[in-house]
Amino acid sequence: MKSRIEDVPKLRTIQTQIEGGRFNQVKLGLLRLGSPIRLALTGLRGMDVVVEDKAWICVDRTLYDLPILAWTDFETAARCAIHEPVPCRLHYYHVHADLIVETVLSTLLSALAERLHEKFPLADGTVSPLRQRKP
Repeated sequence: MKSRIEDVPKLRTIQTQIEGGRFNQVKLGLLRLGSPIRLALTGLRGMDVVVEDKAWICVDRTLYDLPILAWTDFETAARCAIHEPVPCRLHYYHVHADLIVETVLSTLLSALAERLHEKFPLADGTVSPLRQRKP
């Protein structure tokens, strides 16, 4: 899919960053579910996100997967710790794409968490407390 977005003209490209927690959640999803992952974005009619290691692409499935937004060129080597943001490039393919950037990211994370929960349900939904070591 990344090679396909190179064939579509971009309206604008900016240098931005993804919060460390968000990036880590997507990477965890890719590790557990495999790549690529295609998720429907509830609330954004006709929009899906295709997540790969090298790109996260928001597409309009009603227009033959025409890209709307794409995050690419993740600079993971630029951060020293996993909580730090990851620099990347954000490509805009639609004139009003800037209005839905945050909605796409938050909906992507919700849909990914739901898919992970379906595939790897928790036994009882609780986290076991850590035991203290005896001196």
